[in-house]
Amino acid sequence: MKKFIAYTCCVLTLISCQTNETSVDESATIKKIYDNALTTDLAYNQLERLCKEAPGRLIGTPNSFIAVELMKEYLEGMGFDNVFLQEFSSPAWICHSASASINLEGEEIPLKIDALGPSGSTPKQGISAEIIEVFSLDELRELGKEKVEGKIVFYNRPMSATHYNVFQAYGEAVDQRYWGPSAARDLGAVGSITRSLTYNLDDFPHTGSCRLEGEKIPAIAVSTNDADKLSKALKANPHLKVNIKVDAEDIVTDTYNLIADLKGSEKPDKYIVVGGHIDAWHNTEGAQDDGIGCLQSTEVLRLFKENGIRPKRTIRAIMYMDEELYQSGGNSYLAYSKENNIKNYFAMESDAGGYTPRGFTIDASEKVIAKMLEYKHYLEPYGIHYMIAGGGGVDIGPLKELGVPLCGFRADWQRYYDIHHCANDTFEQVNMREMQLGSAAMASLIYLIDKYDLAN
Repeated sequence: MKKFIAYTCCVLTLISCQTNETSVDESATIKKIYDNALTTDLAYNQLERLCKEAPGRLIGTPNSFIAVELMKEYLEGMGFDNVFLQEFSSPAWICHSASASINLEGEEIPLKIDALGPSGSTPKQGISAEIIEVFSLDELRELGKEKVEGKIVFYNRPMSATHYNVFQAYGEAVDQRYWGPSAARDLGAVGSITRSLTYNLDDFPHTGSCRLEGEKIPAIAVSTNDADKLSKALKANPHLKVNIKVDAEDIVTDTYNLIADLKGSEKPDKYIVVGGHIDAWHNTEGAQDDGIGCLQSTEVLRLFKENGIRPKRTIRAIMYMDEELYQSGGNSYLAYSKENNIKNYFAMESDAGGYTPRGFTIDASEKVIAKMLEYKHYLEPYGIHYMIAGGGGVDIGPLKELGVPLCGFRADWQRYYDIHHCANDTFEQVNMREMQLGSAAMASLIYLIDKYDLAN
């Protein structure tokens, strides 16, 4: 018995030593990843090029193709194993111009607005009609067709400031932007105005998508300052009219997802996907949404390569086209995966801003989530405080159909809606250190998942 106890103690001691050695090794590797990320400005400089040379890169626009070429050239210069374009066809919407004004005491006062996608166009002279202000879709429906027909509906419900999670506040308010135009049209309205979805009181109109199929009406977003101005003017004059002009068109385009691979050493036919979306609304440079997500994803490959980390599986970075309007890029990659029997092992997305990293949300089985939680302690020293069940992301979302575990990178979100879908989302708003902390966090978690797997 004494010999057995002594033997057992030796085995346990050996296991403990091996575990400690493994822990030290992983901590050292992760430190190398962070050290490299925080002392390299390649991705930050490329983000500037993307923002300044290809702003307003909505699907089908000339700048969307410039953006793809800029990033393709950048990735090819990195020397990754494979860089290619995944072509697909998609509907698109091009906004040429949009404006609106009200007449106050004989003076035409312009409003800070932008078109929602895919808004309908107006005649050249625009449309002019009385405004009806509502604060919810239910309130609009209660008014009925008799009171709405021939009017321009003005949705003026602000985002709730009481939610700590700003995405929750956005989710509660976005129905008036997304469904509002079609609800107004169905009751005979000739146009729709939506208060910008931001906490700030400022002059930036925040655009976004709306669900407008079939017959279209002009649909615009107005800045929060001008929403308040419009509401005040309407109270003083219930018959106030607004003039809206929108010049836009619907097209069909051939376009691309941009893909780069770092080949796996043991299981090269299995892919760990990491991605962001390369498109951006017509009114913005799209730095945080989502130029950063694209560059952070490419950094994952670079950080593996430059630190001599040989992944077991192929790491695949995807710059998806058309997250903003029709989500055709994510759906086309799903179709591509099916057609080519692509084995996607895991997918991560960065599309929630590039501020200071906070954690990851996981859309997967309890077993996978539990396994990923085992890696959390390696990242806690770098500010990663949570890995919780939650959404993965719009572009990687279609892969759930194939049973792929999904993961979303999450940064501090409090300032995100200051810049979301507006002209304020510029390169100058990006902090390189925050951006690169995110790149390192993503690369480190993918390193651990690839080395130790998702589940036994």
